Amino acid sequence: MPVSSRCPTPERADASSLAAGFTEDARFAAWLQRTRESERAALARELHDELGAILTAARLDVAWLAAQPACHAPQIAERLGALQRVLTQGIGLKRRIVDDLHPTLLTHLGLVPALEQLLASHRMRFRGRVSASLDPSVAPSGEPALALYRIVQESLTNIHKYARADFVRVSLRRVRGRIELSIDDDGVGFDPAAVGRGHHGLAGMRHRMLAVGGQLDVAASPGTGTSIRASVPLAARPRAVASLAPPDRAVADTVSADQGCPPHRLLPRGVLSNPQP
Repeated sequence: MPVSSRCPTPERADASSLAAGFTEDARFAAWLQRTRESERAALARELHDELGAILTAARLDVAWLAAQPACHAPQIAERLGALQRVLTQGIGLKRRIVDDLHPTLLTHLGLVPALEQLLASHRMRFRGRVSASLDPSVAPSGEPALALYRIVQESLTNIHKYARADFVRVSLRRVRGRIELSIDDDGVGFDPAAVGRGHHGLAGMRHRMLAVGGQLDVAASPGTGTSIRASVPLAARPRAVASLAPPDRAVADTVSADQGCPPHRLLPRGVLSNPQP
């Protein structure tokens, strides 16, 4: 009996399986990133509203006490002044944590101003020189913009902790219909092939790019610094995940632990498809 020409060959079946697997991976990466960002945004709001109110109230009470005649004794006034300074530092720390969790400047002003603020903050802690070339006409929005921002944030954190670099350069530009981001440093470098389990920064960057249809390339070797290239199409759209049911808890917890973060709460579908700003 002749075989129908519509029966898939083994090669076609393998290619189809690979394509389906890649699509499913991309959809899962998008779901995972949206889950993480939703939880970050919720935590940022709680810190801003609840902890911010407590610290501000405490600082006002200390200021009131300092104005009372009974507290004008030198030792008491000195302790109250020290307490005011500690509370002011706590409010500043809370603000930095909230900005790290959920960059409000990115939401309101766009990617380039948010990166400029991030680089300014890094310059205050970095012993070397930081150079930036950011094209102001590059203005992605939504998840592509957040993915690029998080890659710069993660890269700068790694440089500060491990690279021992004297020079860092960040570039954002348009190249042949794509938005290209590059982060280069002249630090100690590393061997990407030797990065084992427990080091999740590169895996997280790849998941972010996969979720928005982008690409990530890392060039590094011991003693020669590191170059990270991320790119997304100019008209990048986040991967559709509305039809993807959240994975069961065992799968989600396994992936979360694999990325070095605590297991995610499985949020309601409405929270995933419409995360709060």
